[in-house]
Amino acid sequence: MLDQHTQDTGQVFTAAVFERLYAYSSGQPWLTNALANEIVARILKNDYTRAITAEMVDIAKERLIEQRQTHLDSLTDKINDPRVRPIVLSIINGEAPDFDGFDDAMRYCRDLGIISADGPIRFANPIYREIITRILNSSLQYGINQDLAQTSWYLRPGGALDMDKLLNAFVDFYRWHSESWLERFQYKEAGHQLLLMAFLQRILNGGGRIEREMAIGNGRTDLAVFWQDQVFPIELKMHHNARSEPDGLQQLARYMDKLGQKQGYLILFEKKTSEELPWETRIRREVHEVDGKEVILLGM
Repeated sequence: MLDQHTQDTGQVFTAAVFERLYAYSSGQPWLTNALANEIVARILKNDYTRAITAEMVDIAKERLIEQRQTHLDSLTDKINDPRVRPIVLSIINGEAPDFDGFDDAMRYCRDLGIISADGPIRFANPIYREIITRILNSSLQYGINQDLAQTSWYLRPGGALDMDKLLNAFVDFYRWHSESWLERFQYKEAGHQLLLMAFLQRILNGGGRIEREMAIGNGRTDLAVFWQDQVFPIELKMHHNARSEPDGLQQLARYMDKLGQKQGYLILFEKKTSEELPWETRIRREVHEVDGKEVILLGM
């Protein structure tokens, strides 16, 4: 379709634009065409004399996610299918699922096109990943108190994001609300991760963006928060045993290398209840140096 559009109109999709389209759609034809149509028809208003840029692909991707056209909105029904749900939640929390029928469930998800056809078991493309995450945490996001969600509270003079202040606010919020919220949350298997992502999404409120890396068996969820020219690597991990913390520190250091950052945050969620491990003990903040990088560990 894209080549045909160029032949018909002379409007070119450059190599950089093709690369960005593929990065978001993973070659899925419907998504590729939907992104291209959003750019040509809505952003450029069918003005074929204007150049298509990679930045326009970014805008189109966000619009598709927000609009959730019929094809994308059908993901809501799919992820509530009992064969799909455990796979989706295992991708988000990074755990290796252990249940009867896992192989059949995985094949079913691949047939639906929800997960990748090969390699690590992950969402089929970044657009599906973003929409599914937002569907799952939407009830959490809109339950966050409006006073707490004021973006301006977390900005420094000049408009830079104060991530320390933001995450400290989350720790306090998590202490007082997490157990009651997660108890009634439909997707509690990935509830800790989804709660933090909902909190971040609500506060960023369109002023920044979150990129997520998640796959079954990773043992973690990696987030990169982008705000203006700032990049914040954040790793979310469940505290299962004595290996969880040292593994998390090393995993985050590698992720920071990938993002070219010297500071990052490791969020370590306890699996135990507050009756088993009191809040006064479980909440901690530590600063570690790992391979010449600063890692701020927040346990909760």
